[in-house]
Amino acid sequence: MTKNEWMDVARTVIASRFIDTIEETELVPAGKVTYQFSAKGHELAQAILGQALRQGHDCATVYYRSRPLVLAAGMTYEEAFAGPLALSGSRSGGRDIGVVHHLPNTRGVTVLPASGDVGAQYTP
Repeated sequence: MTKNEWMDVARTVIASRFIDTIEETELVPAGKVTYQFSAKGHELAQAILGQALRQGHDCATVYYRSRPLVLAAGMTYEEAFAGPLALSGSRSGGRDIGVVHHLPNTRGVTVLPASGDVGAQYTP
């Protein structure tokens, strides 16, 4: 990986951790987020994988702790916050629990609609 790609990975890891921290310390206590599933400890591997996937060629299935991968695949920070807040600007239009990500391949890699079930990312 190039230096710039490593910088992108670092930005993704830091952004994911920051979003988790804001949700845990501000949004959940305020009752604005009902479900918070931290990706802490999972960020680096997911950010690297997301960086390695190629638009138009690769797609991924994810689970509820996959925010770093989805961020690396092209989800914006606004979309990352909008999902758990159940806002209309989220990928689901505010209709899911906010952590079952999906990402059509408009800006990056396709992330297939996910289930909230444990192990669902392994379902064929």
